[in-house]
Amino acid sequence: MANNKQSEAVAGDTNGKAQEGLGKRTVNYLIYKREAGIALVVILVGLILTVVADNFFTVANLQIVARLISLNAIIAIGMTMVILLGDIDLSVGSVVALASVITGYVMVVLGMPIAVGILAGVLTGALIGLVNGGLIIKTGVPSFIVTLGMMGVARGIALVITKGSSISGLPSEYLTVGQGFLLGIPIPVVIMVVVAIAAHIFLSRMGTGRHIYFTGSNAEAALLSGISVSRIKVLVFVICSALAGLEAVIEVSRMSTALPAAGLGYELTAIGAVIIGGASFLGGEGTIL
Repeated sequence: MANNKQSEAVAGDTNGKAQEGLGKRTVNYLIYKREAGIALVVILVGLILTVVADNFFTVANLQIVARLISLNAIIAIGMTMVILLGDIDLSVGSVVALASVITGYVMVVLGMPIAVGILAGVLTGALIGLVNGGLIIKTGVPSFIVTLGMMGVARGIALVITKGSSISGLPSEYLTVGQGFLLGIPIPVVIMVVVAIAAHIFLSRMGTGRHIYFTGSNAEAALLSGISVSRIKVLVFVICSALAGLEAVIEVSRMSTALPAAGLGYELTAIGAVIIGGASFLGGEGTIL
């Protein structure tokens, strides 16, 4: 019996030390992760704004801020994948403009159902991404140049379609997408969270996602190991532009109007978010978190 008690004491001590070691490793992981430092800065800024502005830390204001942030975040998620490849996409702002116009045109001018208009907006983005990726692969021209050209082309098409004017008169049911709430949470925030979780799982748990990191770290080594670098690049640009199209669909609903001037400067906001969030311009490093 004495031996049993002694064994239990030793086992308990071992488990205690193991839990203590796990706790220390967890704390160290959180402290030294780049995301933790950024989170602390965000919290600090929030505290300062709470002190200097009486109406900042209110439910209504935080809902507005969260709604706006979610739209930027959706584009940044796609931009993260592009930058993981060591590339860049300067056309996402113009994709938002063209996808916005297409969404409004399909629903208002053509009188198509809401689902068709939403699908048209997302597919418009995906098509532009396919063109971007295809040109980069076939011509060997850097993504900076290709997407810079597409920035002008996509916005030009949006202006031609609308002749520089906005499209209004959208169905009231559609406006719920950008203006509504789900259990007190703005619907755009819910969509952003779902997209972020899906992107995280894709990058961290699926083979294709890991190939994106591998390709961004060393494209030649990835090619020699049997990875279809061309397919990966095209896929990433399609995802990035499709998410810009999704953002456009939500933004049109939020604004109740489709504007050919939408998306101005969005590419810089997305790139800034990705780089501040810890991704490397050299590729192969960064997370959705």
